[in-house]
Amino acid sequence: MTWSPVLTKGDFVRRYVLGEFGNASPTYQNVVALNNQGSGFRKYHLRNRIAGGETYYDLDFFQAISKWSEVREPGQWYVSEMAPTEKTILQGEVMRIETGLYLLFSHVAKPMRDALRESSQSLRGLAAVMLLRGHLCANSLEWLGVLLDRYPDHVIEFSAYSANWGTLPHYNTVFWEVRKY
Repeated sequence: MTWSPVLTKGDFVRRYVLGEFGNASPTYQNVVALNNQGSGFRKYHLRNRIAGGETYYDLDFFQAISKWSEVREPGQWYVSEMAPTEKTILQGEVMRIETGLYLLFSHVAKPMRDALRESSQSLRGLAAVMLLRGHLCANSLEWLGVLLDRYPDHVIEFSAYSANWGTLPHYNTVFWEVRKY
């Protein structure tokens, strides 16, 4: 069974916050939600609902609220908690193609955009599967399979960590984005 395709970044964000794509970073759709549920002890990532749009990393609670109030069109933004980037073991984009899996990845422990820009590689087929099996915990690997089945012709962005982290217990991988290619 396939689910409805993800056609826009705004549609993705709405569904991401609802948990449709599995383990995620705790995310807040507006400043009020962040102010009510956020914490001064965490770091945040101000994200844009426009594909490829600006993003701001490593903001403390007050910086996140302040920066959000400064941006044009605050409704085009949302905030996620910063993942434990220093614990990154593998991250990238994976999709099914005619010949099997295609994986663009990096081992660099930086936010994904920066990591892929600094050093990325790609694998196909069994080599991609083996790399994923070596870095994603069993729960994360199983869920990745579910996402690939539910969303054919989509790219799945992920980051795997050396420790469990995210909205679901016992997952070492956060699924950052699902988008149609």
